[in-house]
Amino acid sequence: MCNEYLKRTAATNLAELFSEYGVPLRLDEAASNRPGDEPIRPTERATILRPLDPARPAAGLEMVDLRWWLVPAFHRGPVKDWRAMSTNARIETVDTSPAFKDAYRRRRCLVPLTSFIEYSEPAGWKKGQPKQRNEISWAGEDVRFFAGLWERSAPSDFPQGLESFAFITGPAPADMAAIHDRGPPVLTLGQGIAWLDLEGSGKAAFETPPPAGTFDVQVRPREQLMSPEMRRLL
Repeated sequence: MCNEYLKRTAATNLAELFSEYGVPLRLDEAASNRPGDEPIRPTERATILRPLDPARPAAGLEMVDLRWWLVPAFHRGPVKDWRAMSTNARIETVDTSPAFKDAYRRRRCLVPLTSFIEYSEPAGWKKGQPKQRNEISWAGEDVRFFAGLWERSAPSDFPQGLESFAFITGPAPADMAAIHDRGPPVLTLGQGIAWLDLEGSGKAAFETPPPAGTFDVQVRPREQLMSPEMRRLL
């Protein structure tokens, strides 16, 4: 679930948002210049925000681009041999799963986004047909955050090491129940800073899905997500 999302905001906008909250954000000069209308998908590199000091997240964060599909530290073979679907970590087992429990305890991060995609099977859908593509967004702040985890591993084909991430998912909120039974917690900036606090409530803060009316679900065929400039290049 939630294996596609969008980040229609610039790094400088994120820095301004965090500065208003009193949290310095160190930008990555090598960060991706991915167009905002280009969806982010598993195994691609995407922006995360992680504490410079995990014990003091409010003291400052850094922006880095990591691989989306967490490869756990204990995996020593080639990356392609890690086949477990680890883009998402289930809230029910994130603190006990061998792939995620150490990252949950030590290496939390925020994954900025402006909307995410869920696919559903419309009435009359048959196997082999395209599924319906739904974009989930919200009112208020344009930028929100997934509750993320990041890991550093040493696969045999990455002698320099590999850093990768995943984010938490839980029971679907009421607004999404008709299209999927799972959904990621989507955090405001304040909730995101609280998530980074390793001594805080952690996953307990997200175990109750938000009420109806929190999200807006719209059918968005792929071409509708492209800017006019991108469509002209096709």
